Amino acid sequence: MPGEGVGGPTTKAAVKVVALISALPDISRDDFIAYYEANHVPLVRRLLPTIGDYRRNYVEPQPINRPGEPSPGFDVITELWFETEDDYQAFRRTVSDPEVVAQIRADEANFLVSARTRMHVVREHIAPPRQG
Repeated sequence: MPGEGVGGPTTKAAVKVVALISALPDISRDDFIAYYEANHVPLVRRLLPTIGDYRRNYVEPQPINRPGEPSPGFDVITELWFETEDDYQAFRRTVSDPEVVAQIRADEANFLVSARTRMHVVREHIAPPRQG
């Protein structure tokens, strides 16, 4: 399922999922990042082993193209990369298991607003390298 961009295949992943995640309103940015990295990442790695690359992109609160406007309403864009369609389908089955969901939700309650998380399969397109 890799996309095709002008420059050719866009990713090594067969499937890429992004999640838009919001921190709890009463947690500092530093504490949110620290908790996610030290606690949630190892939990996800243990419970969801078919995820290949697992990247967190922490959003700076101020938009660079619209100074003075509010933040976008989420604090991190998380990327989940799956090397094969089978890996992605195994992930989908695992996150349907109530016991797995309960463990993830219990941990999320410590640092993020689960009800606001949005996850989407995306198709990446990469521009060709710039000339000269």
